[in-house]
Amino acid sequence: MQMPMNQLFDQIHKIPQVPEVVRTLIVQFNDPKVDFNAIAKNIEKEQMISLKVLRLVNSAHFGLSKKVGTIQDAIVMLGMNQLRTLVIASGIVNSIPKIENFNLANFWENSFRTATYAKGLAKELKIDADLAFTAGLISDLGDILIHMGAPREANEIDQHVKAGNTRSSIEMRRLGFTSEDVCAELCRRWHFSPELVDAVAYCGEPLKTENISQHACVVHIARYLSYCQQSGLSMDDVFRTFPSEVAAKIGLSETFMTENLPELLILESGMESLAA
Repeated sequence: MQMPMNQLFDQIHKIPQVPEVVRTLIVQFNDPKVDFNAIAKNIEKEQMISLKVLRLVNSAHFGLSKKVGTIQDAIVMLGMNQLRTLVIASGIVNSIPKIENFNLANFWENSFRTATYAKGLAKELKIDADLAFTAGLISDLGDILIHMGAPREANEIDQHVKAGNTRSSIEMRRLGFTSEDVCAELCRRWHFSPELVDAVAYCGEPLKTENISQHACVVHIARYLSYCQQSGLSMDDVFRTFPSEVAAKIGLSETFMTENLPELLILESGMESLAA
């Protein structure tokens, strides 16, 4: 039997919340008046986030010439945009609890990969890459919330997906809404921007809305590519079912994808330790 989405949220014992500093960083995308010193001080107040971010900054992935000991030092060494990405990722990861019979490690690995691909595509299109990264990172959170609020239905949906059915069609039939709808509602409750809400709301089927969101299209493609990487598909298989209509709609030509896709697919987020 289908349920209203509000009922799903009502059945979640504790709805995930993001720290205020993360919300601030997301709200202030492209704000030229941002006070980076004040933000750094607020980040340092979130001890768990600071420790994880500094541990990651000092990892081999970044290859810095000297050890970074403070968030202020990290801004100097990496720049605010890179640090903002790490803080947002860490804050969102920390907001999600462990769930019984749900592989969070695989979930975050896929989410980090999707976010990294989305950011790379956004840079090519010269649209907001930080927004694309964040949308890619959180685009599957609806699946987690369905597992938290309706575990029996979530497990049934997972079994249908493993059998070859599309997740969105099964979710609509079983619940009356999709995991993208749930993620969009969570973003509204987190008071994220309309642009970010639209990016996650429509990333499942980005061409089925009147006002097409470029970021939703980018996340759609990034999710597809992440799935291909996770499944170990060959490049021929990737191109065989590639969402070329979505790519063409935002100006990513077949020639561009053929020439640049191999390079995009080797991008690494380096963020896996944030989920540890």
